[in-house]
Amino acid sequence: MSVAQHTRFASPVTLLHEWHEQGDGALHEALFMGFTVDLPFLEKVAIPLARGLGARTAVISDAAQSLHDPVDVRMAGRSYLHGPATCRGAFHPKVALLIGEETCRVAVGSGNPTLSGWGANDELWTVVETEHGASHPVLADLADWLDELPAVVHLAPWSAAHLREIAALLTERHINAPSGDSDAGPRLLHNLHRGLLDQLPPGPVDELHAYAPFVDATGDALRKLVDRLAPRRTTLGLQPRWSSYDAETVKAALKDSSAEIRLLDETRMRHGKFIQWQQGDRRYALTGSPNLTRPALCTSTREGGNCELAVFATEPSPLLPDEGRVTPLGSLTGRTIRPFTATAPTLVLLGAKVDSDGLHVSLDQGCPTPVLISTSPDGSPGSWTEIGSVPAGRRAWSFPLPEMPGAAVRATCVRPDGGTAESAVVFVYSPVHCARRGDADSGPSLKYDYTAQALFADERTARRFEADLLRLRELIAGSSAPGGSAATSTMSSPGVVSAVSAVDRWDAYLADCRRMLGERLTDLAFGTSQFDLPQAPTSPWVVSAVTGADADESYEDDTEDEEPAGEDLTPYVAPEQRVICRNWARRWVGTLAAPKPQPVSGLPMRLLVANLYVQLLAAGVWDEDDDSWRTGLGDLLTALTPEGEAAADEQAPPESRRRLEAVTAVVMTLLSQDAVFTGGGEHDVRAAHAWRRSKAVIARAEPDRAQDLMIAPRQALARVASWSEVERLIGLAQEADPYAEVIAELSAAGLSAVYDDGLWEIEGSFGNPVPVAARVADRLGRHTSDAVLVRARSRDRWTFVAWAKPRLVLLNSPARVWRTYEIRPPATPESRFGGGDLSAVPGRVGAPAPLRTGPPEALRTILTEVGIPYPELVRRLFSDGG
Repeated sequence: MSVAQHTRFASPVTLLHEWHEQGDGALHEALFMGFTVDLPFLEKVAIPLARGLGARTAVISDAAQSLHDPVDVRMAGRSYLHGPATCRGAFHPKVALLIGEETCRVAVGSGNPTLSGWGANDELWTVVETEHGASHPVLADLADWLDELPAVVHLAPWSAAHLREIAALLTERHINAPSGDSDAGPRLLHNLHRGLLDQLPPGPVDELHAYAPFVDATGDALRKLVDRLAPRRTTLGLQPRWSSYDAETVKAALKDSSAEIRLLDETRMRHGKFIQWQQGDRRYALTGSPNLTRPALCTSTREGGNCELAVFATEPSPLLPDEGRVTPLGSLTGRTIRPFTATAPTLVLLGAKVDSDGLHVSLDQGCPTPVLISTSPDGSPGSWTEIGSVPAGRRAWSFPLPEMPGAAVRATCVRPDGGTAESAVVFVYSPVHCARRGDADSGPSLKYDYTAQALFADERTARRFEADLLRLRELIAGSSAPGGSAATSTMSSPGVVSAVSAVDRWDAYLADCRRMLGERLTDLAFGTSQFDLPQAPTSPWVVSAVTGADADESYEDDTEDEEPAGEDLTPYVAPEQRVICRNWARRWVGTLAAPKPQPVSGLPMRLLVANLYVQLLAAGVWDEDDDSWRTGLGDLLTALTPEGEAAADEQAPPESRRRLEAVTAVVMTLLSQDAVFTGGGEHDVRAAHAWRRSKAVIARAEPDRAQDLMIAPRQALARVASWSEVERLIGLAQEADPYAEVIAELSAAGLSAVYDDGLWEIEGSFGNPVPVAARVADRLGRHTSDAVLVRARSRDRWTFVAWAKPRLVLLNSPARVWRTYEIRPPATPESRFGGGDLSAVPGRVGAPAPLRTGPPEALRTILTEVGIPYPELVRRLFSDGG
């Protein structure tokens, strides 16, 4: 259902109250536009109501027409966007737009968003209402106008993007609206590219009524209006004291028509504007923002006119009140036009925005001299601080120091005449704080605000945190938006156009994480601030025992080696707390490992626990002979990279995925210490399992994304991952060679490995080559089902092994005999030959075969498989005199 109606006195606040009272559901968007604006007034009557209904809210007004004192503005930038606009004329449209899931309300009229415009004046509005997803042509027209507006009117980039996003949403919902003529209902007219009078149907008409509080001093608009419509009778409404007109120019403009003047009552300021005419039994009307002036009616915005918005519709009822005295045109006298000199501001600041990249400011145009930018927490005198300058000629600039949302910003510059120009104050806009309120605001979150210091110093807090984590995990697992955190679900709700850029999306994600985990734990999880684990106690006194003639020089040398205060803080846990911390860390990991968490919804929680665990390892919480931390790291890696992670993480901001990849690389680096991915020990097997699971994630990691977790080893028993270790692991993950892990293991052991046409040549410093050859053959054989040929050589000794499960053939120089063995699980070549004594190795098949008698049957089979003739193998083994 859709309804359009003219109403003589209606405030957009009424629409907001009706939305709430009628239960129209969540409000997605609220847009208020006007010429003059009174932000403190809106913050009392409209903004809290719109925000309370859930709306992302914006106020767009003429940059030079604010009625408020900046010190009285409290919510701009924090709760809503205030977007100043400029054009060569006045930015003059009056619109109130409310968009819900299936309901829309739009009021196009004459009232500015001020106490007078929304309360005291007699205004005229056209209200269009749609429900249950119905379309209406006015809303489709409004979408087109909002989309075109930033190309003609100067706006800050984020204000322009905001309007285009609303336009896209309206287009999506009302693209199928009927495109009929005026008889089909009201249509929206604007003057961005063409004057409004030129869009009216030509006359002649029977009767013309017109009223506006402003009639231009020259009477040009009235004259052109009469020429266009050619009325037989004309009635112009005026309020004698409050209307702005010149009697002589009015009489000259209307002299050729049968005109009269209706002098309206002055009990209330009449600010509603209209042109209404009658043809036969039909009445038509143009209502909205345009006054009876040349810039409003006759000139397009692009050509220097005002920016106006009007509604053209059939209107059966007369809009001119049947009140007051009617007087002949000739009896009109007086001139109420006040002297006014239009002086455009020399310097216009279109807005300021804050995101994780800093503070961004936008000017209407570049200035020939640098523009100084100052900020204030509240706009009060004496509170302004200079933060830098916009270079000459630039319209936009960014500053690395972010300001708090809502802070006041102004610009100053030197004018060409040597004086100083100062802009009007704007307010720092935060897309995160002003985003639409949705399910995210009531989503799962920790009950309490924790700090790492409290977690590791207070057992009661730690116990509460564990219960809170379990509760949060269950809430996330049962969330109705799987695969999306609060941040991402806010941005991707059905039917809602994304309101943020890539940077803003990351900020929004962090904001939702802070709501879920708290400020400090979120910063800990994502490395956005220094961790707040307890630090080792330090003495307030420093005693330097420096004596002798070189004392000063020695002292200077020592201080140069000291690290700057505040850098690379190392976590500290008191010895008596370490057992407790180990237990809590194990239990916290347990809350993530089973049952399986939601892949993306639990990402902040998983990163937090990973960060705490890594910090505890750096604090030396585990004893030297306690390897239980490896179990925790293994479970942590399973939680960090759950099944389906890649598909689910597509909805998360790229920064969160990069953080996940880097943290996974650090955790894997720690788990791989004192372990090898190709070994058979307990630590090796656990590390290999985790490596296979997380290798693809680690291959994409950027180490600087987890630099806060690469902690200097300053505590006893500290387990830390260095930058070089993490970088080396990432490089290993990126290797396409299936034997990369084996080569890396051998390299770490001081062995070189070269593959030469079917034969692996291993060289290094070792006494007995038998265990080395068997170990390498074992490792390589785990990565292939094909046969493996290995020669391990150190100085003048070498051993050759041919391994194809379950047969192994060995030649140990200088002896020239082949030995064949059968090795079946659980035995391995490494376990059988690890001792190096061939006489003690079980499983030999047959007697040793001399080299000159040819290859044993097992070797012949292996050589046929790898494609190396037996004489060629012998030549290669002994060509160097071996």
